[in-house]
Amino acid sequence: MRLGDLWAKHGVGALQPDSAETNDLFIFGVTDDSRDVRFGYLFCALPGTTENGLAFCVQAATKGAQAIAVPQGTCDEALGLTEFERGKVVVLRVPNVREFYARVAADFHSGRPATIASVTGTNGKTSTVCFLRDLWGEDGHNAVSLGTLGLQARGRSHSNLEAGLTTYDAKTLHVMLGELERAHRVTHLAMEASSHALDQQRLAGVIFDAVGFTNLTQDHLDYHLSMEAYFQAKMRLFTEHLKTDGVAVINTRDPSGVQVAAAMRSKKIRVISYGEAGGGADLAVLERIPHAQGQTLELAAFGTSYAVEAPVAGIFQSENILCALGLAIGTGVPVDRAIAGIARLSPVPGRLELAAVLANGAAVYVDYAHTPDALANVLRSVRPHVGAKQKLHVLFGCGGNRDPGKRPIMGRIAEELGDCVWVTDDNSRTEDPDAIRKQVLSGTTDAARVKNAGPRRDALERSLAALRPGDVLVVAGKGHEDYQIVLAQDSEGRPLQDSRGRPVTKKIPFSDAKVIREIAAQVNPPT
Repeated sequence: MRLGDLWAKHGVGALQPDSAETNDLFIFGVTDDSRDVRFGYLFCALPGTTENGLAFCVQAATKGAQAIAVPQGTCDEALGLTEFERGKVVVLRVPNVREFYARVAADFHSGRPATIASVTGTNGKTSTVCFLRDLWGEDGHNAVSLGTLGLQARGRSHSNLEAGLTTYDAKTLHVMLGELERAHRVTHLAMEASSHALDQQRLAGVIFDAVGFTNLTQDHLDYHLSMEAYFQAKMRLFTEHLKTDGVAVINTRDPSGVQVAAAMRSKKIRVISYGEAGGGADLAVLERIPHAQGQTLELAAFGTSYAVEAPVAGIFQSENILCALGLAIGTGVPVDRAIAGIARLSPVPGRLELAAVLANGAAVYVDYAHTPDALANVLRSVRPHVGAKQKLHVLFGCGGNRDPGKRPIMGRIAEELGDCVWVTDDNSRTEDPDAIRKQVLSGTTDAARVKNAGPRRDALERSLAALRPGDVLVVAGKGHEDYQIVLAQDSEGRPLQDSRGRPVTKKIPFSDAKVIREIAAQVNPPT
């Protein structure tokens, strides 16, 4: 790509120096990592919270950068380049380096699935994109989801790696979009959009066919500083990344969702609303009949009632189903076919995932809840699925080297909202697991109902063996994680230390869902 063409498309003002020689320079790639610079690359010096890209301009120039993009107003001295390097490297001063980088990355890594939808909100993004992927799949499309759980097709993962981000960096994202289309013939992609990614312009250059808004509650204020800034970051998905003829699917039960819907309607964007029955929403749950292994839903869709069996539990999951349903309909799936697909949704790993049903009908769910609020929400959500004569069991632990103050609080919540509580280990890291369990137990009072259940596998074996017909067990804390983080020890059981004498940790394989299924295949529960 010629530098002049690149600047004409994405730059502001005249290219400096504005000469035929500068315009004709070839750019062979773009990166924000100076270690990845090759001959003829464009290096984008992104601002960061811990490191500033300006500090790596010299390394980029040394490795062959043809041009360097920096924030507008950056003086030459801040780049650290020699007089000779300043004469060889073209410095591009742009208003927003992150956005500029994302748009150029899209040029170098073109292509995308034919239909892309994205979901934002504080909670529910992961479940919603997984449900949408499945509804598309039921309509015959080659669909995948992308987000916190990585890259997934229905019933299988296409990566062994734990996703480090809900939404990936701009270059990684555009490379993936192109590869999904060209190499894997993916036609439909459902992806999560985090507020951080929207604020940092990681999605610049990506336009969606449909977008969804689940809810807005307090979160990430260490980054956004205010709820208004947090909300405005979410809004960018709708104002900057939605096609003019696209569809916005919005939870109008949420006060912030009402604002989003009004803003979209003012721009003549098609809105599919979902919310409470009687609230005028396009999609609503008229009745929920919970049972141990899921829920029967009576839905209203554009004035018509439908009944469907949903193989997932929880009020919040029924709302996520509505969001996915709206996105499926908004991207061309017929209403009746989309609703019929709900009965064949796959469990979302670690999000009230039905891990096993015992021979006596007792159900075991796995959930990622690892904070006091999250634990309370999941237990309240599951309680309606437990019969009047059955018990709600909860098994959980607290992580080591993380917020010890929440441990007794979570113990109290589990005791208040559960019938039988099994306190076990989570990611103990460098702390003594038994000491953590005792801190959790310090918030409880009923020793008959709350037990120190020991290590996690032992606790799972004990709790599954105790389940009576129709009981429900919620295994909380680790969700989709397939490991435990524990203290590293030598062959004689002594803690290992780093060069500074600090204890070190290691990951060991451990998946709640997998272990539960292994135990369920062997346990002989009471009937």
